[in-house]
Amino acid sequence: MKADIVAEILFIVAILLNVASLFIYGLIIRRLSVLVKGKAIWLFPVVASIGLMLLAMIHAYRMLFYAPMLSVAGPADLFDLIIGALSLMRVEAFLLLGAGIFALIGGFLYYHVSSK
Repeated sequence: MKADIVAEILFIVAILLNVASLFIYGLIIRRLSVLVKGKAIWLFPVVASIGLMLLAMIHAYRMLFYAPMLSVAGPADLFDLIIGALSLMRVEAFLLLGAGIFALIGGFLYYHVSSK
């Protein structure tokens, strides 16, 4: 397996931009929550940004460790490497799902509290 370096760098940059935007979104909600008396709503986008940061680190580890080893692996090692890479991909998918759910819950709670 050969990783496309340009695509991987673009993916990491996109995730980091998403992390920054979610963190700023959380800080904006924190300042606006004073008006609507919503104390901890701002934590949801911040937790989502932390989850995306973990996703970026796990993805970078998988690309730096597993991709080069999969390209030169022999038949005896191939199955274990594929299982390891797929298990990290599963963790990445759950982190992405969790980050989306936390960001959505934060937005929904803020909308619900501010529309009263």
